[in-house]
Amino acid sequence: MKLFTRSLLLLFVLAAFSSCKKDEAEEPAAPAPAGSDLQLLQSATDGTYTLELYNKTGQLLVGHNTVFVRLKNDGSTVSNASLSWMPMMTMDMGGSTHQHSCPYSAITATSTDPTLFQGYVVFNMASSPMGSWEMTLTYDTGSGPHEVVMSVNVLASDSDFKKRYTSSIGTDSVTYLLAMVEPSNPEGGVNDMIVGLYKRVSGTEFPVVDGYTIRVDPRMPGMGNHTAPGNVDLTQGADGFYHGQVGFSMTGYWKINLIVEDGSGTALCGEPVTETNLESSVHFKVSF
Repeated sequence: MKLFTRSLLLLFVLAAFSSCKKDEAEEPAAPAPAGSDLQLLQSATDGTYTLELYNKTGQLLVGHNTVFVRLKNDGSTVSNASLSWMPMMTMDMGGSTHQHSCPYSAITATSTDPTLFQGYVVFNMASSPMGSWEMTLTYDTGSGPHEVVMSVNVLASDSDFKKRYTSSIGTDSVTYLLAMVEPSNPEGGVNDMIVGLYKRVSGTEFPVVDGYTIRVDPRMPGMGNHTAPGNVDLTQGADGFYHGQVGFSMTGYWKINLIVEDGSGTALCGEPVTETNLESSVHFKVSF
């Protein structure tokens, strides 16, 4: 009798376990959200609306940042909206405050998803106890503009062997800002190079500079400061960015020396590399 009871109990347990396993196997998987390769940076709510900022790394850095925006109403994504933004840093100046913005683009819908918008922001300083960044986003779905403000954290991007953003006061007394977009993953050989070039007009105006040339001279400081072939100076494309090529003949640490010239060929900032001048004051750094 005990043997029969134990056998019956064992059969019941096995049947229950089998049923559970079957239920697990048949449970439908949750669909992957559109833009699932993106990571949420920050969000803010305004009534039934929510604005979300995304990028591919989950971090904002000093320099060029491609940022994606989603607008939701009661949890559903919205496509028929106009969006704009204004990044602003507030700095503690020891009893007073100072505010400034940075270069940034308009926000436009992506070509692959009408509910996903994108633009770029070129942060010119990192967040710190002395200064913090906020993004004011304005959205309009047809009933008038509404604003939301969200704090964002911007990390420093410079290190001993990496530098993707630089600025310089030109011989014309204009402050120029340069942000490297590509190569984002440099490799040996000739790399496509894309740079954003901007100028400071005021603390809130940083327009794109048109019609200039950026001379490129990569050097390897740890290997006799030798250069590499395949370089093409950068000129402005239809997208507003400056396009060219930069060559790296081997892996390691490279300094990409730059000279910014105006439309007449006059050098405004940066210097040639010579035997006595080992680097331009305007440069990027890569290490791979």
